[in-house]
Amino acid sequence: MKYTIDSTIVINNKEWRIAEYRMGRGREWVYTLSHEDVDGSYTTMRLNEKAMDGVTLNGELCHDV
Repeated sequence: MKYTIDSTIVINNKEWRIAEYRMGRGREWVYTLSHEDVDGSYTTMRLNEKAMDGVTLNGELCHDV
C-alpha cells in the first residue's frame, strides 16, 4: 500500500479523495477514489496501484495531515 486514506489527488481539475484501499485479486492494491459534487452526490472510481502511479505523475497528490 503506497497511498494513504484521506489523501487527495487532483485529476482534470477535480479533487478526488482516497476513500478506501484493499488487496485485489490477491496481488495488487486497489484504491477507491471519491469525488463530492456540488449537490452533495458522490462519484467513485477504482484504480489499481499501477494506474495510481500514472495519475500521480500527471496529476497532483496532496497528502492531508
